[in-house]
Amino acid sequence: MAQIAKASKGTAKKEAYVKKQEEGGKKVLEWIFGVLVVLAILFVIYSIFIVA
Repeated sequence: MAQIAKASKGTAKKEAYVKKQEEGGKKVLEWIFGVLVVLAILFVIYSIFIVA
């Protein structure tokens, strides 16, 4: 019985770790896409001033 409890404790820790990593990864992706959008907007503004 002790081995079953030990295994389930390890599994719970692993699942919590995976969930934490997934949430962190989503935040990183949101930041990356946000920065890319801002850079694209700045490039459009820069291009407009160069052409004009």
